[in-house]
Amino acid sequence: PNTTLATDTVRARKIGEMIGEVFGERVLVAPTLPIGLSYHHMKFPGTLTFSLDTYLRILRDLCWSFNQHGFKKILFLSGHGGNKRPIQEYATEAKKEFDMDIYMSGTGGSLVRDLSKKYGFSEFKGHACEVETSQTMFLAPDHVRYDSLEKAKFTEDTKYLIKEYSHGGGVYWDFREVTENGCLGDATKASIEFGKEMNEIVIKKITEFIEKIIL
Repeated sequence: PNTTLATDTVRARKIGEMIGEVFGERVLVAPTLPIGLSYHHMKFPGTLTFSLDTYLRILRDLCWSFNQHGFKKILFLSGHGGNKRPIQEYATEAKKEFDMDIYMSGTGGSLVRDLSKKYGFSEFKGHACEVETSQTMFLAPDHVRYDSLEKAKFTEDTKYLIKEYSHGGGVYWDFREVTENGCLGDATKASIEFGKEMNEIVIKKITEFIEKIIL
């Protein structure tokens, strides 16, 4: 209920554009993929997802295309948690097949954990939480549903599932099993002020990383 289905896409695109402004002709900002791996959200109407096989083939085709034009380093900016592990795993294949270095960075909460603690935000957050919603308020305010912000409506199984998830076992669980309204955290705590502050940190960390990998 907190933001639109395009939230992850528009955040990644905006971050990419900002990074492009920092580096100018030193980097190429590629088109944004509007669909990723979202099996875990399919119980919520409107969700679209690629299969794992399709997504990996798309990554491969993109890398092949850039490789044809002489690119040897690619940084994928992922606004969606479900895309991260496949990108990380594909990096090995790209190195083997194309001798390309593939990197991946998140664009939100994973880069500002200390700031989130400073603000006293929820312990278990992520999808549609106060951090993600705040960043969307700053980057793409038209994608925030200000009149219907909600905190997570956790299910009875949430504690067990969170415990299993935190161990990093990679076991699939459906978001309906964790939260009735699809939210984590508490988006009623979101603010454009936090979004602006966190985004400055995000841009700083990503640009510093790019400086290291492209020099």
